[in-house]
Amino acid sequence: MKMKKHAALGALVVGALALSACSGGAASSGSDGGESSPDLTVWFMRDDVPDVAQEWLKSEWADRHDGAELTIEIQDWDGIVTKLQTTLASETQTPDVVEFGNTQVRTFSTVGALSDISDLKEEIGGDKLIPALVDAGSVEEEMYAAPFFAGARVVYYRKSMFEAAGLEIPESIEELNEAAVTLREANSSIPDFEGIFIPAKDLGNGLGWLFSYENPIAELDGEEWKGTLSSPEGIASLEALQKVYSEGMSTAATATVDETRAPFVPFNEGRAAMFSSLPNAWDKIDPAIQADTGAFALPGLESGEVGHALAGGSNIGISALSPNQEHARELLAMMFEPEFQEYFATEGGWVPGNTEYASPREDNPAAIEQVAAVENAWMTPLTPGWGIIESNDTMRNLFTELAQGGDVKALAAEYDATIASLLND
Repeated sequence: MKMKKHAALGALVVGALALSACSGGAASSGSDGGESSPDLTVWFMRDDVPDVAQEWLKSEWADRHDGAELTIEIQDWDGIVTKLQTTLASETQTPDVVEFGNTQVRTFSTVGALSDISDLKEEIGGDKLIPALVDAGSVEEEMYAAPFFAGARVVYYRKSMFEAAGLEIPESIEELNEAAVTLREANSSIPDFEGIFIPAKDLGNGLGWLFSYENPIAELDGEEWKGTLSSPEGIASLEALQKVYSEGMSTAATATVDETRAPFVPFNEGRAAMFSSLPNAWDKIDPAIQADTGAFALPGLESGEVGHALAGGSNIGISALSPNQEHARELLAMMFEPEFQEYFATEGGWVPGNTEYASPREDNPAAIEQVAAVENAWMTPLTPGWGIIESNDTMRNLFTELAQGGDVKALAAEYDATIASLLND
C-alpha cells in the first residue's frame, strides 16, 4: 500500500524521512552492535499508567536484573509528536520503550522508527489483544506497537426517566435514537432538555454513531482514499445522527467544545436523560443520583449487537534505535503480565491491552460496560493523513452542519470530496 502524506504535515514528514533513513524498523541490537543493557528508559504519558503499576514495574525489573535501573519519564501530550520526531531519530536521545497515542503510532511505525515485535504477539496475548489497537500498531501484517490500554465511550442513563417514559434499555442503535426522541418529548416542560447529550462539537460520539452504522468514513480504493459518507451506510448514519440532533436534543448545534467535555453537568442538573462518555465520568455524577444511574454499551445495528464506539487508548513500542533491544523486548513482555495489566482496570479505569485481564471496578457500571465497547470499537482510517482531518475540524464541521439542518446527501458529497483531497494530496 502506498502511503501518501499531505504537505501540511510539514516538519513531521521531514522527521519521518530522517527516521526512515536511520532504520528499517526491524528489531536490532542497536546501531553500534554492542551488548544490550538492562538499564532502560521508558516514556509513559501523563496520567495514563497508574502509579502503583509504575512502582511494581521498577521494583520487579530491579529484582529480576540484579538491581538494574528502570527510569520512567512522564511526558505531556502537548507537543509530544514533535518531541518523538526528534528523540526517536537520535541514537543518543531515544528512550528504549515508548507509549504512543493510538492515533499517533502509525505515523512512526510506517517510517521505520519502531522495532518489529510481531514474534511477541502470541506471548503477550494473541487474539486477546484489543483488535482496534492491534490494527493501529501494525503495518502490512507486522506489529510494531502492541495495544497498551484502551477506553471507549458508553451511554449513561437515568433509570427513573426511562421508567417514567416506559422505556427499556435500547437493544439497537435505532432504538437508542428513538429513546432519545421519546425522552425529550416526555420532558418537554424542562427548558433545553436533552434526550441524550451528544452535541455536534462532540467529535468522539459523532464518530461512534457513524461507525455503528458500518460507515468507516473513508476507505482505500486501490491506492487512493475515498470518502464513504455517500454510501448507503454513510447516508443512513448521517440521517440517524441528524435525527438525534434535531429531535432528541435541544442544544446540538450550539453547545461548545467545553460543554461537550462536561456532559455530566446537564445530567446532574436533571436536563439530560442520557449522555455518552468514558467511564471516568462516573465519579463526576452527583452522588445523590448515582443509584438512579445506569450504563450500557453503544448498541449496534442489529438487536443485541454492541456498536462500534471510537477506540481510544495507547500503544507501546520499542525504539528501533535503542541499543538495548534484547532487554527492551523483555520489558515490553513484562508489561503484559497479569499484575501490571490488571492495574489498568482496577486503578486506571481502562481496559488493558490484553482483555483477559479486564477486571473493572464493580462499583462503576460504566467501566463494566466499557469492556464490551472496547472489544467492538473502531479506529479512524489508518493513515498518517488523518491528523489533517482532525486539525482542520473537518468532522466537527460536518456534524455542526447536520445539527443546523443541512441537506444530508449534499453534505455527504461535499465532505467525501474534502476527505479524499486531504488524505490523498
